[in-house]
Amino acid sequence: MSLNKQMMIFIASLLLVLLLGTFVLNLNNTRHFLQDQLSSHAQDTATSLGLSLSTNADPNDLSTMETMINAVFDRGYYSDITLTDLDNNILYQRTNPKEMEAVPSWFIHAIDLQTPTAEAVVQSGWMPTGTLSVTSHAGYAYIELWKAVLNLSMWFGLAAFIAITIIIATLRWMLKPLKAMEKQAEAIVRKEYLLQESLPTTTEFKQVVSAMNAMVKKMKTVFERDAKTAEKLQKMAYQDSVTGLSNRRHFEMLVDTLLDPEEASPGMISLIRIHDLKALNDRYGYLIGDQLMKSLASKMLKHLPTQSALFARLNGTELVALTPGAEAAAVQNGLQEIANSLPDLLSKLNAPETTTSVSIAFKNYLPGDRRASLLAALDYAIQQADDQGQNHVFYASNESNQEQQLATWKQRIEAALQEQRFTLFQQSTHSLDGKIHDKEVFIRLRDEEGNVHSAGYFMPAVDQTGFMPKIEKHVVQLVFDHLKRHTEKHRLAINLTRSFVLHDTLPNWLEQILKPSYDYRSKLAFELNEQLILEQETQVHEFIQSLQSLGITIGIDHFGSRFTNMRYLQSLKPDYVKLDAAFTKAIESDEQTQSYVSSLCEMAESLDIKVIAMAIENETQRDAFIELGVNLFQGYYFGAPKPLDD
Repeated sequence: MSLNKQMMIFIASLLLVLLLGTFVLNLNNTRHFLQDQLSSHAQDTATSLGLSLSTNADPNDLSTMETMINAVFDRGYYSDITLTDLDNNILYQRTNPKEMEAVPSWFIHAIDLQTPTAEAVVQSGWMPTGTLSVTSHAGYAYIELWKAVLNLSMWFGLAAFIAITIIIATLRWMLKPLKAMEKQAEAIVRKEYLLQESLPTTTEFKQVVSAMNAMVKKMKTVFERDAKTAEKLQKMAYQDSVTGLSNRRHFEMLVDTLLDPEEASPGMISLIRIHDLKALNDRYGYLIGDQLMKSLASKMLKHLPTQSALFARLNGTELVALTPGAEAAAVQNGLQEIANSLPDLLSKLNAPETTTSVSIAFKNYLPGDRRASLLAALDYAIQQADDQGQNHVFYASNESNQEQQLATWKQRIEAALQEQRFTLFQQSTHSLDGKIHDKEVFIRLRDEEGNVHSAGYFMPAVDQTGFMPKIEKHVVQLVFDHLKRHTEKHRLAINLTRSFVLHDTLPNWLEQILKPSYDYRSKLAFELNEQLILEQETQVHEFIQSLQSLGITIGIDHFGSRFTNMRYLQSLKPDYVKLDAAFTKAIESDEQTQSYVSSLCEMAESLDIKVIAMAIENETQRDAFIELGVNLFQGYYFGAPKPLDD
């Protein structure tokens, strides 16, 4: 029972005892007063009536005496009037046994009112002739007593109601700081940090609230410190200090993920090479050279598509941009703007008399392409740009028959959907003790010959032909069909891409099929790419909150690979995060990566968020993550993806 209710019951009990005591005391005093009144009334009547009877000239004239007695008795205030002679023989008697109808019988039986009998001697001259006894009727006393009870009950009821109302309001006002502290404690459990701005006036409450606020501030400071530490370590390890772009290490870590055939989209990769940068540095100083690199990096971010893009400085004179889903025309226009802006940039830096120039090349890439082959092709394309002159942009096109290929793929995808040749595979996430935590779902395509192909085989075509929303919807439907046919012990994790989450109707469609599916909600998890969450914060957060309200588990994929403020985790509150697979390749030997991953794990632990290491291929990688605090793993070390129905 809450303190508020306990105090209310205690004070109400004291008030009730006080009111009942007052009520009983008043009732008892009234009863004694009426008792005395009955006795006095009977004695006065006996005395006055006895004197009246004594004045009768003829003591044997009973009829006159009866008339006098009847006149008094008929007033209704007496229960018995008896006239006896000296030998106690009854000469005349009147009785009134009638009870008062205005008073409940239970009240009359509950309260005992004594009705004493008063006597007077009837004389004839100096000689006594008889005795007159008068007994008052208690009915009117009961009526007065009943009225007093009703009036007292009404007054005490009103007083109790007013008093209890005041007590409740006062207690609520006094205990309001406790309610606020309860909300603070609940918020801390949810890893939120609330402060009570207005302190209570009660000294004890003020001290407790101040201590609670101090604790909340301390916890918030610890979390923000962990977040800042993670950001600092990330920048130290992966960010170029001059341009603010990714350094070569970060680029090599992430480019393989962006080329992953399971999840990647086709796009464009661009390379900017600055010529005679050393001559510029020697003549005008390194600050001018650094400022030029910084300006070119800003131009890249401004003129090239930035959605899910990766921008990096490969070395002192080369900038690279990998832009998934970008069209060649948009990239070419942006690169041409950069090339054309170089003279103006040099002029603003007061270094117009220099031989510094740029060569720019770009080409298409597909998921599954190798990083080394792409960079080699770009290097060759840069030479082609050099041959065409200064500040030239060269497009190494390989799209001669792309339209025809896309048309063919469109027919193949439509046929596969109609013939139900898309199937689901899964790869399990394991804990330290080897138990399965969940299963990530992958889609596979079975071709006309029955061969099963991974997503890298058909997903680029799916993306380019606009089938991605339909395929993702198909994946969700296949998962629901699987749950209807099988009793699944483990949660199934479905990765949702940008095309699904930002679609006009698919998020509402998903919510509608989830609402009645009470039995399936605990068996489902949805994962979203961290880059998508950062770029579309408002819309994605609303989508995630709608799923969380239904009890759906939420995960963040490719976590920690982008330069961002990690405080978004506090408001988003995912159930788990999956570290970007790029960390796995460097976790064994790169101390900076180890420090950064360790800080991510500490921050996630402070928010009760589980951390999953991805792409684990050997025991050494797993052990390296274990030392950093990770206890959930996924990768080929634990087994390759296999059909979900198995």
